[in-house]
Amino acid sequence: MNPNERYVSLVKELINGVDAGDFDNIEAIPAKYTYEHLYSLFLFAGALDNGKMLYEQIYDIVVRHGKRSIYKKVRNGEKIKVAFLAISAAEWPASDLYHSLCQNERVECYIIVPPLVDREADSRIDTYRQTYRYFEQNGYDVRGAYDETSGCILQWDDLGGKPDVVIHLTPWFQSLPAAFQVISFPFSCINCYIPYGIYVADSIDQSYAVNFVYNKEFINMMWRVYADSKKNLEGYRKHELLRGKNVVFSGYIKMDQLYRMKEWNEEEIREIWKIPAGKKADEMKRVIIAPHHSFMGYGGIKYSTFARNAWFLLYLAQKYQDKVSFIFKPHPNLRLRAVEAGVFENYEEYDRYVEEWNALPNAKVVQETDYLDIFATSDGMIMDSASFIAEYMYVNKPLLFLQREGQAFNELGKVLLEGHYLQQGEHYLKMEKFLQDIILNGHDTKKDIREKIRENELDYMQINKCMAGEFIYHDICSLLTD
Repeated sequence: MNPNERYVSLVKELINGVDAGDFDNIEAIPAKYTYEHLYSLFLFAGALDNGKMLYEQIYDIVVRHGKRSIYKKVRNGEKIKVAFLAISAAEWPASDLYHSLCQNERVECYIIVPPLVDREADSRIDTYRQTYRYFEQNGYDVRGAYDETSGCILQWDDLGGKPDVVIHLTPWFQSLPAAFQVISFPFSCINCYIPYGIYVADSIDQSYAVNFVYNKEFINMMWRVYADSKKNLEGYRKHELLRGKNVVFSGYIKMDQLYRMKEWNEEEIREIWKIPAGKKADEMKRVIIAPHHSFMGYGGIKYSTFARNAWFLLYLAQKYQDKVSFIFKPHPNLRLRAVEAGVFENYEEYDRYVEEWNALPNAKVVQETDYLDIFATSDGMIMDSASFIAEYMYVNKPLLFLQREGQAFNELGKVLLEGHYLQQGEHYLKMEKFLQDIILNGHDTKKDIREKIRENELDYMQINKCMAGEFIYHDICSLLTD
């Protein structure tokens, strides 16, 4: 049976179940139904008579069933299992939320790290190891879903059983092993989504934001989606099949840390940045280089200029060894996509390029780790990675966004670009001019513009009067009461 035939079969099974009364008793929905049934109905909702209305009705029943299942456990004195599905330490946004949930005596909170099945073998294992190690070293209750010795993917039973609440950190659920994909979960499970980046991207025809962000099938299966901005909340309300009924504006939880800016001493900066021997940290400007992976377009998204400037960026790091410390922060998919696009002939050639960065006295490569301390201690950024045009606003440092044909943005992204410096990705002299005039000489003419944009578009503390983590914590805890 091919996938399409399977989805048709599941829709028929679901509709027949409705007619047979399987969903009449909220607390007794048969265990055979999973989110794959809901997913299948979503795929065909537009083709069925009143299909969208039927989808919303079934969705409402599923949510009520999940909430009742959780409250029944609470009433019986059982702990509620809350699992974060974390695929990347670099994308981990929820430290404060995790610790708050751990302190709730009614909750058992932990982190599951599954391997990414859509990565080539070396990247899959490397990302898994780095991510698992990050959580382990930082004292989290982390459970790895991959046995490196046998090469086997573990199942929920190996990890303490299926959770009651899953907090997803990526909507690309097909990248996960089957057991950890939302479509494999029973209806008794409640699902939440915290976006892994602030949404600013779109395709030229504006289909990406609609189909892969606001009305993605994954979004329509969530009990709750935590919107990063007011503009994106409106996007969900305008385009989602559920019309935003499952979306709330929390603000972007990862940025909570940047609301608590601190002073950094010499030792701390040297731990983050590579400072040449004989130099003090404050004698070196600090610049992030963050290339995106979208060389050829994925879902209509085309941002990467790296094929045009990879070696020039390395040249800048070599040229300014005594003035600028660089951190090369590639997108996690860059290694895979750069070889796929022919920028490098093979992975070994890409790895040699990366090592050239690490070999410099003033540069290092940072991949699967938290990058907010890097943001906070930096003086500027050169990049073409979409979501950073929003995230970097929270530190109000100058950013040079490298442009190419095919780039497009949603309504939030268009506004945010006004606060950044823009330059074509192959205009090398102008890229170096940004480094000289704005970073080294401090002629940052857009600082006040950025601050105003941040206040108007991204300052969720001003709107909600609380951190995003606090907002989400109280929202999840609402599941523990009838």
